[in-house]
Amino acid sequence: MKIVDKIREADAKGKPWFSIEFFPPKTEAGLENLLDRATRFAQLQPLFADITWGAGGSTADSTLEIADVFQNLIGIEVDLAVHTSSCYV
Repeated sequence: MKIVDKIREADAKGKPWFSIEFFPPKTEAGLENLLDRATRFAQLQPLFADITWGAGGSTADSTLEIADVFQNLIGIEVDLAVHTSSCYV
């Protein structure tokens, strides 16, 4: 199910919802720490988790690893967020 549909469904039922957001850790120890705690986050039943893709792809591998664990092993829907900087329009 799309995240927007989950939001609409929760809103239609008058059910409060929240999401959680992470910047991927830059160290292996930080990654292990986050993944160890992921099941605790799941107990809070967030609607989804937003994981920020690192600048220039610096944390691309760990971003995908976190997303895979959250979505496929723990059951938290994942949104990968790409932020831009120094972007001129």
